Amino acid sequence: MSAPSFDCVSCGACCFSRNPRYLQLLPWDASRNLPSESLFTEGGNTYVSFACGHCVHLDLSAGKAACQVYEDRPEACRAFRAGSFECVKARRANGIMGVTARSREGDLPKAG
Repeated sequence: MSAPSFDCVSCGACCFSRNPRYLQLLPWDASRNLPSESLFTEGGNTYVSFACGHCVHLDLSAGKAACQVYEDRPEACRAFRAGSFECVKARRANGIMGVTARSREGDLPKAG
């Protein structure tokens, strides 16, 4: 049995959440060049928008899960390691490219 592949660009599972406050910016993220329209502030904290069920910066076109702000991604994203416990947990919860998360939301057609 082969080990699973942890290619982030073909996975993106960690970029999906139904929690709108899933990704809170930390103080040292203030210097990052993140589009202001992709952020919101609540209770004195700033968050990246997950209004569409995944990070607003995630590009799912062309069969890839690519971060559009990779060079300026928040610290929490930088700390997330492919193959880590958290990674495996996200893959179980959301599926590769969020297929499980999106099918729960009704965004994908059901397999016939």
